[in-house]
Amino acid sequence: MATSPKRGLVLVADDDPTMRLLMLEMLAQVGLDAIEAEDGVQALASFQSVTPDLVLLDVDMPGMDGFSVCREIRRLEAQAAVPIIMVTGGDELESVTRAYEAGATDFVSKPINWPILGHRVLYVLRASDAISRLRIADAQHRAVLAAIPDTFFRMNKDGYYLDYEQGHEASNVFSTDLCVGRHLSQVLPPDIAGHMLEQVHTVLDTQHIRSLDYQLPLPGPAPRARQGEHPAPLPVRHFEARLVATGPDEVLGLVRDISERKRSEEQIRRLAYCDSLTGIPNRQAFLETLEAELVRSRKANKKFAVLFMDLDAFKRINDTLGHDVGDHLLKAVSERLRETTRPGDLVSRNEGATNLARLGGDEFTILIPDLERVENALNVAHRVKEAMRRPFLLDAHEIFVTASIGISLYPEDGEDCNSLLKYADTAMYHAKNCGKNNAKLYSSSLTMQIMSHVKLEVGLRKALQNDELYLLYQPQIDVASSRIVGFEALVRWRHPERGVISPTEFIPLAEETGLIVPIGEWVLRNACQQAMAWQLQGKPPVRVAVNLSAKQFKDENLTQSVISALHDTGLPPELLELELTEGTLMDDARATMSTLEQLRAIGVYLSIDDFGTGYSSMNYLKRFDVRALKIDKSFISGLPLDSENAAITRAIIAMAHGLKMAVVAEGVETDAQLVLLEQYGCDMVQGYYLGHPSPPDTIHRMLANQCTPVMT
Repeated sequence: MATSPKRGLVLVADDDPTMRLLMLEMLAQVGLDAIEAEDGVQALASFQSVTPDLVLLDVDMPGMDGFSVCREIRRLEAQAAVPIIMVTGGDELESVTRAYEAGATDFVSKPINWPILGHRVLYVLRASDAISRLRIADAQHRAVLAAIPDTFFRMNKDGYYLDYEQGHEASNVFSTDLCVGRHLSQVLPPDIAGHMLEQVHTVLDTQHIRSLDYQLPLPGPAPRARQGEHPAPLPVRHFEARLVATGPDEVLGLVRDISERKRSEEQIRRLAYCDSLTGIPNRQAFLETLEAELVRSRKANKKFAVLFMDLDAFKRINDTLGHDVGDHLLKAVSERLRETTRPGDLVSRNEGATNLARLGGDEFTILIPDLERVENALNVAHRVKEAMRRPFLLDAHEIFVTASIGISLYPEDGEDCNSLLKYADTAMYHAKNCGKNNAKLYSSSLTMQIMSHVKLEVGLRKALQNDELYLLYQPQIDVASSRIVGFEALVRWRHPERGVISPTEFIPLAEETGLIVPIGEWVLRNACQQAMAWQLQGKPPVRVAVNLSAKQFKDENLTQSVISALHDTGLPPELLELELTEGTLMDDARATMSTLEQLRAIGVYLSIDDFGTGYSSMNYLKRFDVRALKIDKSFISGLPLDSENAAITRAIIAMAHGLKMAVVAEGVETDAQLVLLEQYGCDMVQGYYLGHPSPPDTIHRMLANQCTPVMT
């Protein structure tokens, strides 16, 4: 909506009183105020005292003519130029030229057309105001551009730089002089220049924003390689260029240094494909390598072997010497395996193969491609066994371990990844049953021979019927408020003869036999019932977390079981948290999405448990849309001294918050760990430092004392 202009103040300087009177009258008719000056000296004094919005200045005045007054006004001005209209004695070119040279904005020649004088002054005032606003806007734009860390440029459709402005934080190696007026092929490497020019044409054709990533070597000499070593790769910086059309034949480009983002992505990629403890490939990396080897060997009509290695009695080392020593042992084992299974030492011509991986725990796999004879795989297994038998010196401990190895062959034993890995695993268990420190080839008869844990399986089936299972609850603490916000329900088994059996022993058996589904349903129902009981006793509502196994998650009755448990106990859906592992989510992405949508529709809280130990795809992680992510305790145990784990933990928290997920750190055992996690912005924590798994009556007392801070 248009607004009426403000009244302006005009300084009228003319030695003729009649002329001044007429000028004042014309200005008043268009709503302008005016002050008078009889000569040039008086005009200059009035300008300095009142600072008018416009000066109407006669050229011919005694003492100091209009040209001199105009030049002096321009000299005195500190910032914006006040518009000056010179009144000349005629239309002669010389007077007009002198007026503009003196700094005049416009001129009016005599005889004056009085009816339009006021409108002429108004027009000049408005034009001056517009120029002033443009000047302010330009200053603001320049300030904004100066604050932008990105480099920006203008380029025509032929690929020539029209303008180039490097951002104040940019690490680009190009200067303005190097780019402006040059073709991008003279500035960038040929492949990058060609790709960028293609994108420029696409942007102009579609009028859509496009982007491309590229990398450039840092300026400076290349790192010198030591004698006998391959030359070190040149250090590079990564850039992202975003292009947008600003006309039919011109684009604007913004170039951002994304090297730090690339480093973070590489960290996350390592998290997805590298074992965080040992640094060697993890299960996902091995499965992808195995799948690629299947395709290659099938085309080339080649054979290969899969070795599955498990340390004998590793649990005993963890139980007697502690998990820290156990972790150090796994690192030493992986290093020794790396030395023993170097591609050059194997009967392999595929030097690029990922031969070694850690699947989890103390389980390792070795891929031997291009296998010519079965004896070659047995020889590698023998070398690995002998390497493991040598003592490991860890701090003050001299540790002796042995290894059991199972071997499956392609194509004799199977023609898919799952079969080959499963059969190698089966052969490994056979090697353990044969006295450990053994290597065995898979045979079909092993499937019937291996009846491991049969007695324990029978006992586990009876445990559910005889009420031998019970639940403990471990508190989850909100870092910001130090208050209990939830509990994780943990199932335990009190065997009538053996006493309490570790979950690490009976949970895998329950998974293997399928008993995990009824056990999981029992845990779900009892946890909901207990959480509701605490509420009915007047305790504040808290969330209870229940772990869902892979088999439970795939069970077609899962959704109905959750609905039934909530309905029968009366627990609000938002107070039930269902924890799923990375492996469970990634097993069948399409089915996973369907199940997750059903659970979200109920209103329960969904989280990913033990994050970092599985093989999550970052792409699917965004699509799963879970509420929380639990960092596995293996990343927390070394904090704050373990800088790599600290970097990974910080990256996980940043990634989760970027995906709008809450973060729970498991296994917090020290105050230093808690302080570091708080600095990193972790939302919730749980672990022995904050509370051991406890029976319901202990939890009842903890909730009663909720007003007392938990972290002291």
